[in-house]
Amino acid sequence: MEKLLSDCVNFARRLVQTPSMPHEERPLADLIAAELHALQFDEVWLDEIGNVNGRLYGQDRSLPALVLNSHLDHVDPGDPTLWPTPPFAAEIVDGRIVGRGTADIKGPLAVQVYAMAGLKREGERPLRDVVFSGVVQEEIGGAGAQFWVEHLDYDVALVVLGEPSDNNIALGHRGILQMWLKLHGRSVHASVAEKGRNPNYKLADFLLALREQKSRLGVHPRLGATSIAPTIVEVDTKSPNVTPAWTRVLLDVRTAVESPRSLKTFVSELVGDWPHEITDAWCAPGTPLADSDERIYGFDTPPESEEVVKAKAAIDAGMGRVAELFNYQFATDGRHFVPYGIPIIGYSPAEEDQAHIAGESISIAKMGEALRGYVQLLREF
Repeated sequence: MEKLLSDCVNFARRLVQTPSMPHEERPLADLIAAELHALQFDEVWLDEIGNVNGRLYGQDRSLPALVLNSHLDHVDPGDPTLWPTPPFAAEIVDGRIVGRGTADIKGPLAVQVYAMAGLKREGERPLRDVVFSGVVQEEIGGAGAQFWVEHLDYDVALVVLGEPSDNNIALGHRGILQMWLKLHGRSVHASVAEKGRNPNYKLADFLLALREQKSRLGVHPRLGATSIAPTIVEVDTKSPNVTPAWTRVLLDVRTAVESPRSLKTFVSELVGDWPHEITDAWCAPGTPLADSDERIYGFDTPPESEEVVKAKAAIDAGMGRVAELFNYQFATDGRHFVPYGIPIIGYSPAEEDQAHIAGESISIAKMGEALRGYVQLLREF
């Protein structure tokens, strides 16, 4: 296991040293494909959208496959002066690999690949086919995961996400919706502001009302309360001596019970009679938010399900400790698999609080623990 961990860490560092922003994942996909070939996976392929896949044949190939899923892209590293080491250097500091993407998600990706390699090195085969699936564009909506699931030509027993779980087992998360609220006003010279209608004041009123009223939104019995957070604020002008003709705010919603229609109704009630429009942040600019009553979902795998019970027993045995069951706060590509009836869990050595931060890092010791958990999962599931 020591040699396996050393090789896994080396691979993780090479992954981090290969930047892979959304739409720029191809060099990383090629690096992973080369590694899978070197590790003598039974099949290695890239698909039309740029996802990279590798398969180990199981003892009984008639069984549905076990899929280990991670994504290839990462968020921007931001200001490099905020980092203790260069963001793509992948330096090891105090037993942790430091760099953009170490936790989300290249360290876990390396663990998934090397768990598969570890079983093969021991001369064993998994009970069923195991497929590594590295998908593109997770950070901007999940086009790679959507393409993968829409073009599946094999049955899947379980998908294991490599998203940060601190070596515990995630059973779900709320769905995500992002919308722009645009408040219209009347622009004038700032010296005569009283002659215009400044939408910034209405935005301030709205944000205060949102803070007070968001608790009215629904609560899911397992996944928790709906959250709605204002993030980006924009106005139409860059001139400092002009009041804006409009101002808009991006609202990030996480929910497992609300619908686009119920959320639009809630926001419009808070705005009142001020002229406004609500658009879908994930569609072409100006696309109205859908008048849909369909619940916004993430994923929610019951803890008593056969897949969870079986996977947890194997992971616990491999780690030599009991993994806790919990739910992610953030969204993952897992939500794209729900309409297809595929069971989903998350299992990863990365800690959730390391995702997207300056100085992002992952514990090498926890990578070793996850390797043991994954290898046993491949043996028993």
